[in-house]
Amino acid sequence: MTPEWIRRRGPVILLAVCIIALCVGQAGARGPTVRDIQPHDAIFVYEEGLDLSQLRNATTNNPVTELRRYQDDRPDRGVERSIPVADDTNFEVQEFQVREDYGTYYAFNPTDGATGEVMIREPMLFLDVVLANPYHNEPLEGLTVSPNTRIAFRVSAPDVGAYYQANGVYPATIDILLTTPGGAETTRIGGVNLAGLNVSSTRFYTDDSGRPGAVRLGDIGEPGTYSVRAVWRMPAGFDGSAPDSKPVTFTVANRVGVDTTPTPTATVTATPTATPAPTTAPPTTVPTTEPTMTPTPTATAEPATPTPTAAPLPAALAVAAVGFALALAGRRR
Repeated sequence: MTPEWIRRRGPVILLAVCIIALCVGQAGARGPTVRDIQPHDAIFVYEEGLDLSQLRNATTNNPVTELRRYQDDRPDRGVERSIPVADDTNFEVQEFQVREDYGTYYAFNPTDGATGEVMIREPMLFLDVVLANPYHNEPLEGLTVSPNTRIAFRVSAPDVGAYYQANGVYPATIDILLTTPGGAETTRIGGVNLAGLNVSSTRFYTDDSGRPGAVRLGDIGEPGTYSVRAVWRMPAGFDGSAPDSKPVTFTVANRVGVDTTPTPTATVTATPTATPAPTTAPPTTVPTTEPTMTPTPTATAEPATPTPTAAPLPAALAVAAVGFALALAGRRR
């Protein structure tokens, strides 16, 4: 059930929200080119050649002479910071003028007072190394990975990706720069070129549709520890002065070498022990067997066993046998 105080004050709250929305206005509406600044746009330190003439008072058309930051973002309060504007059709803002005091600034002219407002921001850039799609939520910083692993790079530029555009054109570009274990730097890994990537959103992956694609670590080169960072390429002011992303390191391990190392060690240990054993065994067994074989021929002299059968019969038996033979012969006749 809706509380009573919300029912009573609901219309007032709704009106306040609408007023705030109208005051904030539309951000990121640069045009017709990216250098043409409209009210409520975001501009960046290190940008050059900006045209602030659309921030003038539309009636007097007096040039903008300052950008002022007020307390609580209210022009009726005190001035916290003032940035001089020598030429509002060719303006650049430097970091030392802002001194990290980012936020809402109002165009100012002594005659007209505060007119249109803009936001001043810093072009920040972040980079992560992750597994290729669909495993983008697996970061690889500080890890050791196989050469067969496929990876992608996640680029984040929260403000430039949101506001640095005109009519849907995003002119800011970056390079992803890889430093090898030997110290060489390259933007190409295998057949994938990671130079001149458009910053067309607040966050993107290098293997998104329309991007260069995933990278196989085996195509990088030698095993070892690699470092990678994103660096500004365009606009020229970002390239010359805006900070690059912090470097991210990861290690590519030669898994083939790691797997085969234990194998020779085990083979070498087993072979020497097994080889001497058979060599020493035969000499010991040969003499032992030969004596055993010597009695065997003696046992084989079986002809000596029937010798008792060949012994002569007693004389009486011989005479009887002869007599019996003669008697038989006589009967046959």
